Amino acid sequence: MNNLERYFEKEDLEKVRRCNDLYLKAFTLVEVLFKDKIDKGGEPYIGHLKRVSDKMSTLEGKVAALLHDTVEDIDGVTFDDLRDINIPEEIIQILILVTKEESEKPLTKEENLIRYGREIDRIIKSGNKTAVELKISDMTDNYNPERLKLCSKEQREWLELKYGSQLEKLLSAKEEN
Repeated sequence: MNNLERYFEKEDLEKVRRCNDLYLKAFTLVEVLFKDKIDKGGEPYIGHLKRVSDKMSTLEGKVAALLHDTVEDIDGVTFDDLRDINIPEEIIQILILVTKEESEKPLTKEENLIRYGREIDRIIKSGNKTAVELKISDMTDNYNPERLKLCSKEQREWLELKYGSQLEKLLSAKEEN
């Protein structure tokens, strides 16, 4: 069973599976999967996915950007579910790179920062230019001063701590390639 069946009628999921327009396929997925999700600023989450996608330079990147939070944020959805509906493997590999691994235990802020730094290093080491571009696009949207105004002071401080030096690292890696 494809876990996407929790969110789609079988006939509708089959239409998504058969859709040859990758962008439309991805957009249809996130439109359903994220319809009730709200971001940290209280706005519809799909806006974040669209903004990140709009910044990408290739179709592959735009599709990956739309889907980049799917496995991480939608209960039960796996990379195999995305493969099953004919998301190309090169896009799946980008998604794997930018999806954070689940922790078996709650982490302290310091442990979270260390782990996030390792995730950024892994993306850079992969040499996957689209994954680097996607992570930059995601971080710059999350770190956008206009969006930060909508967050609590505590959330703003956390995002500044989390993204500041890591974004610089990614931008340097993009320039080197």
